[in-house]
Amino acid sequence: MPFRSLLRSRIPLKRKTWVPPAYPKVPSGVPSFAASPFRTYKLRNKILAGGKNIQFGNNVSEFKNHSRRVWRPNIKVKSVWSETLGRRVKLRMVTSVLRTMEKVGGLDAYLTCHTRSRMKELGPRGWEIRAAVIKGIRQKERSKYIRMLQRSILLCPKLRIDSTWKEIRPLVKHTEGYAVLPEEHCKKVFKNLMERLRQGRPRMQQRRYKPRTIVLTRGTGSRLARQARLRSLPKDVREERRTAISQAEKPVTKRTPRPVKAIPVVTPKTPAELAAERKKARMAEHERRQKKEVEEKKKRIARAQEAGIRNARVRKTKLS
Repeated sequence: MPFRSLLRSRIPLKRKTWVPPAYPKVPSGVPSFAASPFRTYKLRNKILAGGKNIQFGNNVSEFKNHSRRVWRPNIKVKSVWSETLGRRVKLRMVTSVLRTMEKVGGLDAYLTCHTRSRMKELGPRGWEIRAAVIKGIRQKERSKYIRMLQRSILLCPKLRIDSTWKEIRPLVKHTEGYAVLPEEHCKKVFKNLMERLRQGRPRMQQRRYKPRTIVLTRGTGSRLARQARLRSLPKDVREERRTAISQAEKPVTKRTPRPVKAIPVVTPKTPAELAAERKKARMAEHERRQKKEVEEKKKRIARAQEAGIRNARVRKTKLS
């Protein structure tokens, strides 16, 4: 059989196309993970591993015998409180992640951090809870804008929002005596409402101060005139005049010789007195160190609180 007929064989060949693996199973409504799922030590896809991985090595005996061993991450099961979700979330996590949560201010602050390393170490499980937390934060923001708009409409009845504000009149719904807007229009309308209130607010007039009348008594007029003449002179002449006036006004006093100090006679101290002085110095040094440590601790706590507030503010601006 020729070679060409071998290539054109009538035996059908099964061509298998590559199908990507179905792991991790992400629930519906959850956005895809920022990085690809972990291919090594796949338990990290189900827990908060914090970048930890399984490690391999050897146990080396006294006689240099090598036996293989593994180091696994320290995984714990913890129930962590979520402020946004309003409940405890039971998670498997590494102890280093638990310490990081305590440092940054809780589960929500750990999950909503926007740094690249944090986003990568969260994994699919952390990404799933992060999506739920962000959804809750956005719902709270929307409800806050709705409450603020309702409050502003209640407090400003002169606006007549249902009759004069034509651009949002079709969107307004009247319930229980005041106007309510749907969520999707609420933020935009509240911004326009605040702008309108700002434009309609009367401007505060600046207070006009009357010029003070200066009464010149006891040589004040001559002193002011002398100062005015000095300001009009050149700088070098002005300095000469000032030095001359200061020297003329300064009374001349004779210098009295300083008394000769008597040299005190130093008596040698006893060993007991020297030991007492050394002990007193050590106690003073110990108190000073304790005071310094307390002050440094207070500063560290203040810096941590400021960092938590700053991170919360940055998180809020990123999520809004």
